[in-house]
Amino acid sequence: MNESSGERRNPIIGRASSGPSLAAELIANNTDLLTEILLCLPATSLVRFKSVSKHWLSLISDSQFATRQSGRNRRPSALGLFLRWNCENVKPTYVSLQGHPNPHTLAFLDGVVGAVESFPEITHSSNGLLLCEYRCCISPQVFTSRCYLVCNPTTQSYKLLPSRLLRYVLRAFLAFDPLKSPHYKVVVMGFYPRVQIDIYFSESSSWKQLHPPVTRVIHVVFCSGVIHWIGEGNVISGFDIDSEKMLELPNPPKIDRVDKIRYFGECGGRLTLIQTNTLSAVAFSILEMDKDYCWIVKFQVNLGPLISVFPELESTIHYYSILGFVEGEKEKDFGLVLTIRGKVVYYNLKSETWNVLCDEPIPYSHPYATYPFVACLSPL
Repeated sequence: MNESSGERRNPIIGRASSGPSLAAELIANNTDLLTEILLCLPATSLVRFKSVSKHWLSLISDSQFATRQSGRNRRPSALGLFLRWNCENVKPTYVSLQGHPNPHTLAFLDGVVGAVESFPEITHSSNGLLLCEYRCCISPQVFTSRCYLVCNPTTQSYKLLPSRLLRYVLRAFLAFDPLKSPHYKVVVMGFYPRVQIDIYFSESSSWKQLHPPVTRVIHVVFCSGVIHWIGEGNVISGFDIDSEKMLELPNPPKIDRVDKIRYFGECGGRLTLIQTNTLSAVAFSILEMDKDYCWIVKFQVNLGPLISVFPELESTIHYYSILGFVEGEKEKDFGLVLTIRGKVVYYNLKSETWNVLCDEPIPYSHPYATYPFVACLSPL
């Protein structure tokens, strides 16, 4: 009986032990099924899975796969921020918003611009891609030119843009939306000597030059394909890079002095403005331009809970600055990135909690710009 039972168990055990291997083999040989499984994984995991086999490498590296993976994750939250320091020849610093110990770096860009002995300066980020600028001195008697590259920190890939003579650059931006197109645009705004906009199209690897009717530009922001700036009479103007036309935009209330603007930027595809009556004010409103081009109050903010930890906030001297307004991990979760006495602090507006992202500032310097990092697989 025992022997008979043993004979009955052996085939079952055999099938059980071979079952997972058989299932794995069936999945591995079914490209459609394997693709559907991999599409459910985050981009950071998929990068590691490229080393599983040549088949997986080919599948995950495909541009159509990257497009579909982006479509599955329509609202990716920022994993962290790249900090740009107000100091020459200092590498950007990456800080995690989710407590991950392994930071992302731009070390893979070292030496890619040949003999240029400088670090890349991040000028903009867009849906997982970064736009970096290198300054190249042509000669002491001429001027310092600029060259640009677009990189993907997730895949550690990059592309140098074709050289172009760009002088007196005001700002440079990156326009990329993987849900609309796998291609991107680089927008450079400057004075030559009048305002000029140079646009690079990745699809054709070519530049185009535009001359909008603009005379004065302050506080430039790129948001949803439109360059926004504050110009003459503190009026907010816009230039659509697709239609190549000026836009009439409503001014927010009480924009009487540009020196009271604490933050003019973009968050979640919406234009954002923060103004305060004094530089030391801890209570203020965050204004947002909605889809109908109307300014609404997004948040009423009071940094009072931080005063017990950072008493400098009560000083009449400018001890804090607003580096960014970013979306959190959860729906309708937003936070402010502040610099207070050299420390970079993330303040959650919903829970009124905070944490220090960086407390080892570069001597005699401070971060003056932040660039959200989102993991993506988009090829360049």
